[in-house]
Amino acid sequence: MSKSVALRVIEPISAKRSRAKERKRLPVGINTQQRLLDAAELLFADYGYEGTSLRTIAEAADEHVGLTTYYFRTKDRLFDSVIQRRAVEMHRQRLAGLKEIGFDARTPLELIRAIIWAYAGPMINARSGASLQWQAHVRIMAGLINQKRWVPLIRKHYDPCAAVFLEHYRRALPDANFDSLLNAFSFVSSIMLYVCSFTDRFGQWKEDQSQTELQRLQIAIDDFMDFACAGFITLAQKKVSGSARKIKVIV
Repeated sequence: MSKSVALRVIEPISAKRSRAKERKRLPVGINTQQRLLDAAELLFADYGYEGTSLRTIAEAADEHVGLTTYYFRTKDRLFDSVIQRRAVEMHRQRLAGLKEIGFDARTPLELIRAIIWAYAGPMINARSGASLQWQAHVRIMAGLINQKRWVPLIRKHYDPCAAVFLEHYRRALPDANFDSLLNAFSFVSSIMLYVCSFTDRFGQWKEDQSQTELQRLQIAIDDFMDFACAGFITLAQKKVSGSARKIKVIV
């Protein structure tokens, strides 16, 4: 039986509640650029890129609409900045998790599980954390994962970190097929965001109807980890790729 992953048990804020009512006004003392980024993040999470205007963002931040173009010029650049500031911190947390992993005296399964959690843990914890801003970022990323339009943006801000993790996966499973390893990493990243946007779609079919939403989320996280680890370990049984490849790592 696998060991349950630690999750910060904080009841998530319902997405149905109005972010404007929750926030009312952003705290005094936050600079204008920060206020605009915070407001944009919440609105993009609730209404998507297309459903959010610069004027709406300015109004939510209690700032003049002209300041959005002064600081960010276009909505595209503002959206880019919204993604970038969380990606930088996510990168830091994930690399910190990697540094805690010791490769000696560990089985491949233990290594893979540790690496997967170092990558997925910070995002999952952000989803259930106390920060509305971080919750918003997770919801934005979950919404972007299947949109080809935003692949360059995700590559720009998240691939440097992904490259570091891919090298660790290769170190843990040196005989794994490289292309299959890439696919596995992609699958795990996608499923991680699905877990973060947990909707309990099949909840009506669960045998135990007494579980709370938070309990079902915890079970989903544990099952995700078991599922992801099994997939990576299966790759170790495949033949190594025909040609060795190296990923350019940018830390």
